[in-house]
Amino acid sequence: MRVTPLAVLPALLGAAFAQTGLPAPTGRFAVGRQAFWWSDPARLEDAGPTAGKPREVAAIVYYPAVAKGHRVAYYPGLAGLENAPETRSLRLQFGGAWNAVISGAIRTNAYDAPPMPPGRARFPVLLFSPGGQAPALAYQLQLEELASHGYVIFALEHGADSALIIRPDRTLLPYALRRPPDPLPTVAYLEAVRDETIRRAADMVFALNQISLVAKRPGSALRNRLDLSRIGVFGHSAGGQGAVRACQTDARLRACLNQDGEMFGIPAGGSGPVPALIAGKPTLAPVAVIHVAEPGATDAQLAAIHATRKQYDDWRDARTGALRAYLQGNSRESELITIAAPGFVHATFMDVRLLAGSPNPEAARNHRTGTEITRAFFDAHLRWGDPEAWSRFAADPGAGIAVEKLGLSR
Repeated sequence: MRVTPLAVLPALLGAAFAQTGLPAPTGRFAVGRQAFWWSDPARLEDAGPTAGKPREVAAIVYYPAVAKGHRVAYYPGLAGLENAPETRSLRLQFGGAWNAVISGAIRTNAYDAPPMPPGRARFPVLLFSPGGQAPALAYQLQLEELASHGYVIFALEHGADSALIIRPDRTLLPYALRRPPDPLPTVAYLEAVRDETIRRAADMVFALNQISLVAKRPGSALRNRLDLSRIGVFGHSAGGQGAVRACQTDARLRACLNQDGEMFGIPAGGSGPVPALIAGKPTLAPVAVIHVAEPGATDAQLAAIHATRKQYDDWRDARTGALRAYLQGNSRESELITIAAPGFVHATFMDVRLLAGSPNPEAARNHRTGTEITRAFFDAHLRWGDPEAWSRFAADPGAGIAVEKLGLSR
């Protein structure tokens, strides 16, 4: 439950690379992919090259489809941008896999804008928001998997908060740094995180309005195939924070999941949290928070920031305590899912750890577990499935997964 500093991402995510294809989804549907670009005249961007202009939101849509046409590129539009300054955030995010991403060597399982399966069945809808400075296209493994099991996922790119938006005319909207480059989480840093969370949550509400129009648009492959009575929202890291905040304000969202996004940051040297949420306001739908319990800082790292072990442990405990207190006081069903499985880290939800020619089996297993927990949660709340669906992941004490029922469900 943290925002991973950019400085450590290449080391965290780098991998030896060879040409490879993404693992095939396990669901019964083929997967289609298409994209939409929207702008919101009611909100103006306040940073970057589009400051003072309408906020832009892009949506990359993964959906159940007919296997027809050609497969889409993993990350289209990057040709000629290998060393462009606008791609700096992308290069940092993909680390050692960047050359494979830029060259088009990664094969996806998604077809380019094919029709949906025959019939009149309507499919539940999910909104997805990526981590801070991470593109939505860095999460294709889990998005393809969810679509293959019958979900339509609108993966959002959030204006100047995104790593990079490549518009249809190939003009670029790069990331605009708003957070102060503090080595420790200061109040100013956490307030910037909160402000980004507010923008992301507003983007999600705006996207819901656009999706309702897409569902009616003549000629759209999605027309009359979206079940707008069954909408969920989830996100990783900063995206997870935005997902829960959106669930505090919009009753159209029926379930929300946070993949390791820190909602109650504690400033260095302080004791009170700077919440990314609306203080004291419950969610309007069931919520689950996945907390990845990574090992703590080493003695050398603590010495570098002049902190004692007790200070560090108290800081971590205060963050976790604030989160648990919120979930316990929530008026809707709330779960805290703590993962301490070997090798499971904050970046496990992303593709990049699996983009090597021979990915680490542990990394692949952990990624699959994170995706299965995510799907089980939405199956339980959007498809009238088993309300205990995800508890099977905690059945094995050696799995390193603990599920706590809090809030209304405790």
